[in-house]
Amino acid sequence: MASPASAAQGKHRAGLALALVSSLRLLVWLTLSSGIIIFNKWLLSPQNFPYPVTLAFWHMLFCSLVGILAVQSSCVKQQDVTWKTCFNICLPVAALGAAGLTLGNAAFIYLSVAFAQILKANMPVIMFTVGCLFHAHKFSWQTCGIMVVIGAGVAASSLGELQFSGLGATFMLSAMLAEAFKMVLLQTMMQQTDLQINPVSALYYVMPGSTLCLLPFVLMLEAGDVYHGLPSIVPQVPALIASAVAACMLNVIAFWVISNTSALTMKLAGIIKDAALIVMSGLIFNTQLTPLSLGGYAVALTGIGFHNYQSLRQAQAQVVSADAEALLLHRIDSRTSLSPHKLVTA
Repeated sequence: MASPASAAQGKHRAGLALALVSSLRLLVWLTLSSGIIIFNKWLLSPQNFPYPVTLAFWHMLFCSLVGILAVQSSCVKQQDVTWKTCFNICLPVAALGAAGLTLGNAAFIYLSVAFAQILKANMPVIMFTVGCLFHAHKFSWQTCGIMVVIGAGVAASSLGELQFSGLGATFMLSAMLAEAFKMVLLQTMMQQTDLQINPVSALYYVMPGSTLCLLPFVLMLEAGDVYHGLPSIVPQVPALIASAVAACMLNVIAFWVISNTSALTMKLAGIIKDAALIVMSGLIFNTQLTPLSLGGYAVALTGIGFHNYQSLRQAQAQVVSADAEALLLHRIDSRTSLSPHKLVTA
């Protein structure tokens, strides 16, 4: 029989191993996510592959093929999804996902990676606004004040941006708006159905719809240019394949990390990733950032930090309230079960 000391030592080693695995998961996600953004910025440059719609279409086509292969080969269990569910959930999510990815790719043609990440600090503001409009989030003046701080910080950063592009900023904000609508729609619809979408299921049920949604836009906007530019595109085929593989891996790894990491850790890791991207992209692409731009981003990060803290406190309050309600119901049930015995003994 193991001694208490050896048992404690075993628990300590298991805890260290779990912490190490979690850290490695997070590191892989941070590295791959940041690397894809920088790689796509390079790939979408005029001398390589300046076709954002076609690049998004290629990524989604590749992910669709991977999802179909995984399900048809029984590597992943196929879910019983009705046509009604596909039409009400999968198709709108697919269309919004296609719009978000395409507009985000288009934004990188006009914006630096650093400024694109600064604009992404506005995501909590857009999520809060869309969530309140669709009653997915509860409105509060305190949260509204935090959103004003975040928006003011991003606005100040925009004023300090030396290579500001109105078209690029519009593309990026539109991509974020599409992503916000997609997340709110998923949250609302998933609460009304028992559909459980994991990353491979998303590749199978959502990505084909996204691919079909983008096909008309590829044919109308970029097919002719891609055809005439084939001699210069052929050397980029290995880079296009690597980009698609990385995008598919990121979809799976992101779910793997999210399902094994706390929400607070993910939010903090996201802030660190965006800040690191601003620094790395500035060094790689020689992007100049003004003190006004960095100061505005610092203000926005402060607002995001307060928002994350507020969300954590609200989540803890909900857990405590749920535990108290469960305890009260348990006591009521116990008294109810004891009452017949009291009547008999009386």
